[in-house]
Amino acid sequence: MKAHLPAIAVLIALASPIQALSAAADNGRPAAAAPAKPSVDDTALTTPVRISRWEDSGLKPQVAQEWASYGFKPQEAVDWLGASFAPVVARTWADKGFDPQEARNWLDSARSTTTLMADLDRSDPSEWKREGFTPADRLAWWEAGFGFEDALQLARSGMSPAEAAWHGHEKLKELRAKSAAKTEAQPAAAPALNPEAIWEIIAPHVKAAGLAALAFCAVLAAYLLRRRSQMHRKRSADRHKGPGAHHPARQEPGVAAPISEAPASAAPESVPPSQDTAANTTSVPDQAAQKRSGRPARRYALIRSANPHCIHCKSTNVRTSRIQPHKFAGINFTEYFRCKHCGKHFAIVSYTPILLVAGSIILTLTALTVGLLYAVSGK
Repeated sequence: MKAHLPAIAVLIALASPIQALSAAADNGRPAAAAPAKPSVDDTALTTPVRISRWEDSGLKPQVAQEWASYGFKPQEAVDWLGASFAPVVARTWADKGFDPQEARNWLDSARSTTTLMADLDRSDPSEWKREGFTPADRLAWWEAGFGFEDALQLARSGMSPAEAAWHGHEKLKELRAKSAAKTEAQPAAAPALNPEAIWEIIAPHVKAAGLAALAFCAVLAAYLLRRRSQMHRKRSADRHKGPGAHHPARQEPGVAAPISEAPASAAPESVPPSQDTAANTTSVPDQAAQKRSGRPARRYALIRSANPHCIHCKSTNVRTSRIQPHKFAGINFTEYFRCKHCGKHFAIVSYTPILLVAGSIILTLTALTVGLLYAVSGK
C-alpha cells in the first residue's frame, strides 16, 4: 500500500489543471478573463418626455378641454389626473401651492386616521404647510389631541407631539395665562379716531359730490355763456337795424311799467316844429315795438357792480326800476333798472347768488349723505 502512495499523489496533481480547464470551458470564457464593464447606454436612465400638446396627452377632446378651461397645461393635467384628482379639485390644491403628489399625501393622511381631532380640526392643509408641518406631523398632533392653533402654540414653545400628549394642556394654560397678563398690563386706551379709516368711508361719496358739483357748474357756465352770446347778437342786430326795429319777445308776468319814457331833459317847447314832427313819426313805431317786446334787455355779470351802466347807451345815470323782480326762496337773481338818459329799462342777472345757492345745496346734500353713511357703518 505504501508503495502506491506516490503514484496516487502524481495522479491527483495531474488531474487538478484539467478540472480548472473544464470549469473554464463550462463557463464559456477564459478563466483569467476579467468581467466586462457595463456600457454607458445600459446604465443611463431614460429622460421623461414632457407633454406639450393636448393631442399627445392621451386624453379625450372633451376631457382635455375641461382641464384647459381650469388653466392647466397638458403635462400638469396628466400629472394631476395620475394622482386621481378631478379638474376642479386639482385647481383648488394647485392654487394653494401643492403639487399633485404632495396633495395626494396630505389627502391620504387625513383619510387614514380615525382620531376625533381629525373631524374637529377645520384648518386647511395649506396652513399646516405654511408653518412647516408635514402630513406625518399633522397626524401626530391629531393623535395627541390638538388642532392646528394649539399645535402651533405648543410647537413654538418647544414641545413635541409625544410630550404634548402628556403635558400639552398644562402648557397651553400657562401660555394663555401669560398672554392674558401681558394684555392686562398694557394700558387700556380709548380707540382713537383714525382719519384714514374715516376718509376711506367718505372718500367715494365726497368724490362723487365733487364731480356732480363740477358738472353742474360746467353746465351752468355753458348755459350762461350761450345766453350771453345770444344777447350780444341780439343787441348787435338791433343796433344795425336802427332805433325803431325791435324783435318781439314774450311778456314777463308782473311787468306793468312802460318800457320807455321821454327823457326828463327833453322839453316840448325846446324842439323845433320840423324836428318835432320827425321825432313823433319815429318815436311812435319805436314805442309800439317796445311795448310789443315787453321784456327789458338783460346783461349777465358775475359780481354786481356798485355803479351799473345802461346797456343801450352806456350811461351811468340810472335808477332802480319799479318792476318787481321774481324771487326764488326770497333770493333775488335779477335787478331791473331804468336809464334816465335814454329812458329804457334793462336788467342785470348776477351769477353770484346762483352759484352760492347751488353750492350750498350740493354741500348740504353731501354732508347729510356722509353723516348718514358714517352713522350706519357704526365706526
